[in-house]
Amino acid sequence: MSKRIDKSWEEKRLSLIREIAADSHFHRVFDALGDIHFFAKNLDGETLFFSQGLLAHHGLQQDSQMIGKTDEELTPGTWANRYVEDDKWVMKTGRPKLGILELWFDEVGLPGFYLTNKYPLKNERGKVIGVMGTIQAARVDLETLSPAAQSIMPAIQLLQTVPVQFPALEQLADKCFLSVRQVERLFRQSLGMSPRTYWMKCRIRKSCELLKDGRETISSIANMLGFCDQSNFNRHFRQHIGKSPKEYQKKAGSLPNS
Repeated sequence: MSKRIDKSWEEKRLSLIREIAADSHFHRVFDALGDIHFFAKNLDGETLFFSQGLLAHHGLQQDSQMIGKTDEELTPGTWANRYVEDDKWVMKTGRPKLGILELWFDEVGLPGFYLTNKYPLKNERGKVIGVMGTIQAARVDLETLSPAAQSIMPAIQLLQTVPVQFPALEQLADKCFLSVRQVERLFRQSLGMSPRTYWMKCRIRKSCELLKDGRETISSIANMLGFCDQSNFNRHFRQHIGKSPKEYQKKAGSLPNS
């Protein structure tokens, strides 16, 4: 059990913080940590501070390109909604939200899993004035998942390896030695989505890899991943990524074989 910090040392810490120059930014220490990104936003969700790794992660070169941008502006599609909801919860409650496992575009432009920690920013009167936190690439395994998610790891791994057809919920439950209802509840509790939604995201991520590779046509990718037709694939892809497969491929600079 940790002991309370002596009052004299607490006063020295506060004194140091108050004397720090406005342009002496603590967040710059994250610039040397390539796999951990820092951010800080105001109450309007505008990004005001960030490590250079986060800037590069978004494909930007200058600080001016990112300052003032919101999640909706930086992240395509509907993914930003979840980020904003978490920010609002932290700012409303004044409590941190840690170990959030969420989908985010990785450094090569593909959606992957990241661990996010968010903390409230408060002024001297204790009023919340924003939110800050860190983002780090996560391995979806027993070392990074919460205890609740660890129990469904066999189902997670199975869904990652069967992109064509969704396994029966009973099969997922048997893999985890749980009931169907428990599996569904733990997926929503740990990942914020149902098993079927997680499976669909795995398929979409695989399609992103194939589109960036450029050796397959969009129609062949749709067929390879078990979509009933290209139109169905386009609809699901746009729903998750925020753009069509063709638009995604064009941005990636990949030209499929005809």
